[in-house]
Amino acid sequence: MSTIRTLLVVSLVVVALLPVGVVPAGASEHCTFPVTSTDATGTAVTVSERPDEIVTLGPSAAQTLYEIDAWDRVVGVTDNADYLAGADEKTQIGNPYFETSAVTERTIAAQPDLVLVPNAYRFSVQVDTLRQAGVTVYVFDRATDIDDVVEKTRLIGDLVGSCESADETADTMETQLDTVRDALRDEEKPTGLYYFFGFTAGSDTFVDEILTTAGVENMAATGGANATQSSGYFLASPETVVAEDPQWFVLNGDEYSEARVPAGPNGAFTETTAYEQGNAVVLDANEVSQPAPRVMNALLDVVQAVHPDAYEEEIRDRLDRSDDLGGAKQVRSSTAADGTVRLEARNLGRDRQVSFAVPPRENATARLHHLNVSLSTLNPSFTADIRYLANETGPTGLNGTYAFSRFSLNTNGLPDEDVARLRFRFSVNDSALAVRNASAENVTLYRHDGTTWSALDTRVVDETNDTVVFEATSPGASTFVIGVPETDAAQAVTATPTPEPTPTPTSTSPTPAPETPTTMETSPTADPSTTDTSAPGFGIAVVAVALLLAVLLSRARVREE
Repeated sequence: MSTIRTLLVVSLVVVALLPVGVVPAGASEHCTFPVTSTDATGTAVTVSERPDEIVTLGPSAAQTLYEIDAWDRVVGVTDNADYLAGADEKTQIGNPYFETSAVTERTIAAQPDLVLVPNAYRFSVQVDTLRQAGVTVYVFDRATDIDDVVEKTRLIGDLVGSCESADETADTMETQLDTVRDALRDEEKPTGLYYFFGFTAGSDTFVDEILTTAGVENMAATGGANATQSSGYFLASPETVVAEDPQWFVLNGDEYSEARVPAGPNGAFTETTAYEQGNAVVLDANEVSQPAPRVMNALLDVVQAVHPDAYEEEIRDRLDRSDDLGGAKQVRSSTAADGTVRLEARNLGRDRQVSFAVPPRENATARLHHLNVSLSTLNPSFTADIRYLANETGPTGLNGTYAFSRFSLNTNGLPDEDVARLRFRFSVNDSALAVRNASAENVTLYRHDGTTWSALDTRVVDETNDTVVFEATSPGASTFVIGVPETDAAQAVTATPTPEPTPTPTSTSPTPAPETPTTMETSPTADPSTTDTSAPGFGIAVVAVALLLAVLLSRARVREE
């Protein structure tokens, strides 16, 4: 891990002393310019016309612009916005915490119409210098709860001229919040602990708001994680945690890759109910740590894990079929005049599994029946095209193999990284097998990755009077062959450097897959009446703990916001 990423952990501790604020009310209701709003510095900021070039000095602002369809006007981003698709094509501004002067210079050089500064960076960004250079800068107040994030989303829409899209995004969030609150109103709340590199989140934190709204009693907010502290972000005491016995652990994806309760220091947490029952949920760090629209994904992930019955019976269908979310869920397939099969998925909501019935082909010796798509991340809408290819014998590069069927699968709106796996169900006629003197065990689904062929794990799942039904799993879309080896010697797949002359899958989804870098705008903050705004004030002990933690966490990657 880079030095900057390591030191970021320290920043999460010392930023606890930054001032607190609230999201300003009274933002412009219509996308008209000029628009004026008072920001966290007390400055009445006027945006005279729709900005065409925007710099975001924090990933939460970048994520919000991505979600409200203003991403194409972003020209500069900070380091930890790199999880957003296309971020690598923007000007890399750097890290405001550790490159203050350089970030200021790069921002000015980008000549933006507007710079958005999230709360976590308000005292590390040289706002006055930017303004003296003629740059319009808006500094956001701290979002203390999800309702604040909703209003912040609307405000950003006003400032950048994307009001309609911002309102739609905010309306969706409000619908989701109302649905969750209604469904969990009478549910019993189990105790839970947010755990991240030894730290936890008490009251007056954004994480506490997520847990509470998702139907979890945050034990850290009532002294159940550290006997001497219950607000802000602080180190959890293993002894206190074990004594209070949490029923759930909520983990951050930047430290944990699977939903498993950590053993804790010296195995202390193995004595908890959560550990014994395996009650843990891992949240995407870009979602749980940033006050931006995707926080709703983190909240719903907690609800689905902790309250599965309420989620399935009262939340899932209501979200899928809400008019505010674009209508009813749709999964359908159709065949075009040229034989291309179009598969369409719309308004999937929180579903990560979708199964398509593939229309039959006339007089086919081998045919597809179903395609099951397992998503690695939420992707509410996409399409896929199946094209059957001619010249079924002797596929290029697949030597010694007879092809019963060749087809390509191309996706639109479904990036490769969004696909966990594809499962094909297909059948081959007994008569076709007999002609080739082949048995069912010889049938294999082969996949071409653009360079070479590989044999996929294929198994028999059913047999009828005249067909054998198979299933095979693929890591992604491509060109495929249902085939059998011509001879015993040709059973091994032989790859050649000749690429398969078929279109390769394309993806145009606006939905990025979350990556491991993390930022944190929800870092602890202090009362502004006791905070020195010229520099963070903290004691020697806090510095020592923070520096020690930075050394110990040499592999940690944590968010700035």
